[in-house]
Amino acid sequence: MTGRRTFDLDPPVQRRLKAVAALEGISMRQYCQTAIDKELARDEANGATGLLAGKPDHELFAELQERYFGDKALPGSSVDLIREAREIRDAEIKEWA
Repeated sequence: MTGRRTFDLDPPVQRRLKAVAALEGISMRQYCQTAIDKELARDEANGATGLLAGKPDHELFAELQERYFGDKALPGSSVDLIREAREIRDAEIKEWA
């Protein structure tokens, strides 16, 4: 399953991206996917994502929470945070339609 992401590009960057992808004979999506894959591979080779490698989400989140918050309890309700995130996501999806 793929995830859809939206990001803004400055017009000159978008024109360059479109031109280079066309010269390569691929879509802008394919060009971006390849570029991202290359950067991630480089970062992983440099050890930048050692924490992320091959871990289930719940373990990753537990490690991140420990790293950044230690034993300190986070304020607020996780249920409220999830609900708010879903409301934001739903509003963004409605804008796309």
